[in-house]
Amino acid sequence: MSMNKQAMQPPANQPIGFWTARAGEAIRARTRGALEAIGVTQPGWWVLHQLSLHPEGVERAVLLRTIGPNESTDVIDAAVDSALNLGWAREVESVLLPTDAGSQQFDRAARVQQMLQEERMQGISEEEFVTTITVLQRTIKNVGGDAWHW
Repeated sequence: MSMNKQAMQPPANQPIGFWTARAGEAIRARTRGALEAIGVTQPGWWVLHQLSLHPEGVERAVLLRTIGPNESTDVIDAAVDSALNLGWAREVESVLLPTDAGSQQFDRAARVQQMLQEERMQGISEEEFVTTITVLQRTIKNVGGDAWHW
């Protein structure tokens, strides 16, 4: 929590880059801390989440490409290896499949993520959330950036 009690400029005069960076930092720190409390890293969550969406299996390359915008390839690859080592997934001819242990860990992590989403949405309507995401996507495009999320 900021100790600075000075009055701020009106929101229309505030720098969007500052607020998106601070929001990203705060959300990542809160999410990573809550997941780590149940033994899951955030990249590990991404792997478990993708496996939950593909119970029939997903090629490792597809999973890496899908999660790739979140982190470096090395970090995602390490998270896949960790899921394999922890018994949360198994790999058959480069296809990753969830295990019962992985599905159970996903369920625990999904409950944490649901709690975190409810926490983040306090005082924010779904319409405001959608508007915020849409504005951020448009801002990225306006400044020549490129972003994608599954």
